[in-house]
Amino acid sequence: MKIKKSTKALAAAASLAMLSTVGLSACGGSDSGETDSNGKPIIRVALIKRSTQIEAKEMKLQKDLEAACDCTIKWDEILDTQWSQQASTVLASGDVADITVWGYNSSNFAQYDYWEDLSDDLDQMPNVQAYFKEVPNAKKFGSDIDGHVWQVPSDYGNASGAKWSSGQNLMINKSWLEKLGLEVPKTWDDLTKVLTAFKNDDPNGNGEADEIPMLINQLGTSGFNWWDPFLLLNGTGLNTQMIANGNQGIYIKDGKIGNFMITDNFRQVIEYYHSLIEQGLMPKDILTRDSSQNSADISNDGKTAKVGLIFGWNTGNFGDLKDQYESIEVPAAPGVSYEETTWEPQFEDIYNGACVKAGLDDEHKAAALKIINKWIEPDTSMESYYGDLDKYISNEGDGKYKVIEFQKDLSTYGLADRGLTYVSDDMSVEGDEDKVLAEKDGKTYETQQSHIGDKDLIPAYVRLSAEDNTTVSNNNSNIFNYAMPLISTWIQDGGLTDAKWNEYVDTMKQQGVDENVKLWQKWYDKTMAEE
Repeated sequence: MKIKKSTKALAAAASLAMLSTVGLSACGGSDSGETDSNGKPIIRVALIKRSTQIEAKEMKLQKDLEAACDCTIKWDEILDTQWSQQASTVLASGDVADITVWGYNSSNFAQYDYWEDLSDDLDQMPNVQAYFKEVPNAKKFGSDIDGHVWQVPSDYGNASGAKWSSGQNLMINKSWLEKLGLEVPKTWDDLTKVLTAFKNDDPNGNGEADEIPMLINQLGTSGFNWWDPFLLLNGTGLNTQMIANGNQGIYIKDGKIGNFMITDNFRQVIEYYHSLIEQGLMPKDILTRDSSQNSADISNDGKTAKVGLIFGWNTGNFGDLKDQYESIEVPAAPGVSYEETTWEPQFEDIYNGACVKAGLDDEHKAAALKIINKWIEPDTSMESYYGDLDKYISNEGDGKYKVIEFQKDLSTYGLADRGLTYVSDDMSVEGDEDKVLAEKDGKTYETQQSHIGDKDLIPAYVRLSAEDNTTVSNNNSNIFNYAMPLISTWIQDGGLTDAKWNEYVDTMKQQGVDENVKLWQKWYDKTMAEE
């Protein structure tokens, strides 16, 4: 059952203490019938952005969208670092923006009834109709199991490096390998030897013991993330889908779903990481240090590298040092053959897009639909992603676009993936170095990705029912609140014994791991049966 606004009063009241820091009104939709001085509807659009991205009001995009909708757009721009907290407050109150881009996902749509079902409105958005016809999986991504369309997702298509890679890379300093006469590690034992040499043999040549052999990202508090340390599971023969359902620990093998958090493979990764910390091959505070410290170490001064190995998006993560690095295949765990290793799969770059607040009056709803319809036109999508047309990106004709200038000092002139974008199969983008690197680095994993069996992937459009989604979400809250602090302790401080592992597995099952697996299996089977 979905949560309706009328049932949320107590939760909203409980969240009032947060308002002084996050500002609930910043996300609210239009007042009923809100218009500008010319009597045109005002549409509030919420964007969830990085700190380095341009303000939307400074872009030509605003004028183009306002011309299409004959309305006034007011932007609510929220930093993604604040959104996880602010989203909880907004969901508790139901005070969502008229349009929100990137902010909500299928779990939110299953739990709350704050958004318009767009399935009856597609005839008012011919560009969206054509998009869904060309990319059926985009419509599936934005829909629930009953055919309601809750969002128009973005699809970066052929222009995306992620479509040709996984967006997940294990990257090593090849210059250090060459200087020390070392080969790319193929096994965990090889990796340990390489990291030890990185620590002891001054590979950056500055005469200081300042090398950090390996860095990993902090663990998430409510699930697994992009560039997650547990990507190393692929070296144990267990395929991950971290950016899809794998963020809950869910995986599939031969059509049978499980949760990797209670597998021996998972324990093996925990113990291996702790062994690296014990040997001084990762910082002792690796899972508690501020993420900005990792970023500073990775790029350092742009001249002398300090870091040997990381998980990341592509070698562009290293800035001016990027030419020293290359992506490598995940090394095999002890007892695992190369043919058993896998890697995150290539994927269609379809991700959370635009949703419309339910209950808008006819004039405001029509304006909101026109905004979305215009936003996914080719020129509009490109200027949304890269910046003003003819200034930062040019239309070369025949569906070809050329990036003139994408960013300066990591600040972008467009909204990138935080805007709404659709790139059709007959479009292409030249000059986006980030996408070039993503494609280049992604090719590293083609063989390991080929080891993934036909029934070893869960499609991104598999959805749970509203009732089952609520059950899974509630279970996950208990699961991750219990597990993540414990896992972090075991990685950093050790102390994982057979008795403690068995107690952990038993507790995880009590918290609902097996129930979640059963529910995911039910809806995976149902979805596949309907293919």
